[in-house]
Amino acid sequence: MRVLITALVPSHLMAMVPVAWALRAAGHEVLVAGGDAVVERAAAAGISGVRVSEPPGPRVKRSAAPSGLPGAEPDWSVLRERWRQRVDGIVDEHLTVARAFGPQLVITDPIEFSGLIVAGVLGVPAVVHRWGPDRISSRSIPLAIDTLTDIAVRRGAENGPARPALTLDPCPPSLQCPEAAPATPVRFIPFNGAGTPPDWAAKPPTGRRVCVSFGGETKLLNDPDVWETLTGELAALSDTETVVTAVPAGAGPLPPSVRAPGAVPLDLFLGGCDGMVHHGGAGTALTGLAFGVPQLILAQPNPSWLAVGERLEACDAGAVLDLDAALRTGRQGELGAALADLLSDPRPKQAATALAEEIQAQPSPAELVPELVALAAAG
Repeated sequence: MRVLITALVPSHLMAMVPVAWALRAAGHEVLVAGGDAVVERAAAAGISGVRVSEPPGPRVKRSAAPSGLPGAEPDWSVLRERWRQRVDGIVDEHLTVARAFGPQLVITDPIEFSGLIVAGVLGVPAVVHRWGPDRISSRSIPLAIDTLTDIAVRRGAENGPARPALTLDPCPPSLQCPEAAPATPVRFIPFNGAGTPPDWAAKPPTGRRVCVSFGGETKLLNDPDVWETLTGELAALSDTETVVTAVPAGAGPLPPSVRAPGAVPLDLFLGGCDGMVHHGGAGTALTGLAFGVPQLILAQPNPSWLAVGERLEACDAGAVLDLDAALRTGRQGELGAALADLLSDPRPKQAATALAEEIQAQPSPAELVPELVALAAAG
């Protein structure tokens, strides 16, 4: 069987990598189509890829939501126009790649709608692979199918974009958004790239160890006020060592208790951490939960990131802090206090451990391969 995987951004691809590995291990061919960063991430996972260039003009931005917390809602009319502009400019390249490869199945991330059009044109099943707590795709996919139908028909898809024949969900059920449509569970397996375990990770810290990770697409990486507040308040925590996964360009010297090891995959050291601070990325959150790590989310005006924070809080495995509001009003010390509360209260750790057990109880990607093969065979 030949399987084409389409992804909008590398973080969405990373959620699908374990399924791709399972397919390859079972003897099937897998090819990734996406932008440069997506193909590079695929190569880092040992998966072949073909570059598909982005069209000129504005991309669909992850920040396409109004400011204001909590509960930022996407502007659907703006997104529909962006979907049309982007997909109309990129889908022909996706189709060129697909026709040369000849897939019998397309697996796509929930917002790379070109995958649904490719499946519709080629007449093969489409599988949507979520990346975590999902407040959006149960509404956005039907809306996108309606919005993009004429674009798909012009490419030869008589019935428009393919309706998903299956949705795979790596989110533990207790963490999933109540509004998410039913889906087929698949075990979340962390993939943050390959690397070498750092020497310090093998040694237990003298006190507590906290990981700070802001992903690759957030203003938290480059906001000097946030960075200064973060490092200052982390340094003030007694008996706490901090590991930051990225340092903004031009940042000053780090306090002695803050370690910056560079590009080290999270799964190589999270097992030794007592807590996490991050932006609300689903992959970051699920990687932490796979190791039973409680989390503090610095809320961002993005529906997907908000959903992660709200669901972690609802499950007692984490807390949400609106750091922007604290900075605007001059309230100092809130981040340090929130993190201290998270680390001193036993309940978040207990809840995170329960979610780790829930993750392990889900079917492995290898167990789902026969279902994917049968789906492709049925056409």
